[in-house]
Amino acid sequence: MNIFQKITAVWQKVSLVQRALLIAIVLTFIVIGALLTNWARRPDMRMLYQQLSAEEASKITEKISEKGIVYELRNGGTTIYVPKEKVYQLRLDMAKEGLPLGGQGGYRIFDNEKIGVSPFVQNVNLKRALQEELAKSIQMIDGVVYARVHIVTSEQTLFTSDAGKTTASVVLRLRPGYRLSALNIAAITHLVSGSVEGLISEYVTVIDSQGRLLSSQSDQSLASGAGTVQDYRERVEQNLANKVEEMLTTVLGPGRATVRVSAVIDMNSVNIATETYDPVAKVASKEEITTGSETEPGTASASGSAAATGSTKKDETIITEYEVGKTVKQEIVLPGEIRSLSVAAFVDLSVADANAGVAGGSSAMIMELSDVEQIIRNALGLKENALLKVVNVKFHRPDVDALVDQEPSSWPRYMAIARHASLGIMAVCALLVLRMFRGAKRKAAAIAGAGQLPRAAGPGGGLLPGGGEKPESLVLRQQITSAMRSNPGQVKQLFASWLEER
Repeated sequence: MNIFQKITAVWQKVSLVQRALLIAIVLTFIVIGALLTNWARRPDMRMLYQQLSAEEASKITEKISEKGIVYELRNGGTTIYVPKEKVYQLRLDMAKEGLPLGGQGGYRIFDNEKIGVSPFVQNVNLKRALQEELAKSIQMIDGVVYARVHIVTSEQTLFTSDAGKTTASVVLRLRPGYRLSALNIAAITHLVSGSVEGLISEYVTVIDSQGRLLSSQSDQSLASGAGTVQDYRERVEQNLANKVEEMLTTVLGPGRATVRVSAVIDMNSVNIATETYDPVAKVASKEEITTGSETEPGTASASGSAAATGSTKKDETIITEYEVGKTVKQEIVLPGEIRSLSVAAFVDLSVADANAGVAGGSSAMIMELSDVEQIIRNALGLKENALLKVVNVKFHRPDVDALVDQEPSSWPRYMAIARHASLGIMAVCALLVLRMFRGAKRKAAAIAGAGQLPRAAGPGGGLLPGGGEKPESLVLRQQITSAMRSNPGQVKQLFASWLEER
């Protein structure tokens, strides 16, 4: 009770403003103490599983509760967080229990098949397993979060000669802000049609979770090996951009170069036939040879003897026809020739060292910007007048420490030290408050001691020294005098309380 009486005495002697200040300080320390205590006792939570279904999340949380381990549900109950030191052990324990099962079981449906199952149930389970296996394969494509596959087959009966057409439907849930290209849709169509017997790509329908039709006739032609002009252009641009990015990544490192290429492609098919005539290079095209003979009569001798035998004369005529030399050249120009290229690139040429993220750190570059431009020109075979723009900029890299299991940095360690030291901080704050109260109590006691009257007073109201007074009494007199001048009402009230006590 002595402590409470002292506190009450101090409380009565302080002013209204000081009382309000003391109440505010006490309430502040109580709230801060509660928050610090809760923060210090809260464990460091790390992600155990994410993107779980409601059934799997309920089974996993039930197993965690049985072990007496605290957990947190985030992202609408699809992500489970547990204390950091329990993550790996819980994953091993959940794997022992066969959790998580996954949205698609696939061929695992036959692991626990009972004996005596009818052929109809076996066929249904086989179709379910095939659909789930296809869905898991489609989910491996970048940008696809979840997939469902529905296959419809018409079986042959006794009254029909041919079975009906086999069709399939694919429903995709894409990552936010992601859009599949025509090549991806064609790949999914070809994957499904090639995995189901009797299914062709024309009977495969692909839609997304928002109800938009993704597959079309152009996708079917692309799946069969053809394609549209736009598809061919996208493939050419992507191949050229990947070529440059891979080369820059080798030097700069991953995630430090982004290249985009715009190509103008000539898709016209041209067949050119050229004839060239050369008068000098003549060629004999026709040659005729005509042969004729003529017999001449003999002449008589001078002596009148018989006439001599006549002679035969042959005549040959050669007629040759010439044609002017001609060269025929036929040239076929196939579509797909690249007319021009425009290239834009962002590169991060800063040196990745410990001072990279500190203001005033090293500003050295791995290579010059002109060297990067020349490398891109040589890699793509760009002409001097081709459009090329390369910008050196610091890339933004988001903090993914909460999503990846890795060694904590120095900042989390400092936070852990502060968490453990928070209770000590609370104790220090409590001592400061107690010292404030003790200081107020000592001040009140000093005022009370200073207000005692001496045993006698001289004429004129002067204070008489009482039997060998010490120098401290003189200081005390001065304090009483200053108190009477500054606050005479409080001194009067104090004197009246002393008289009542005596």
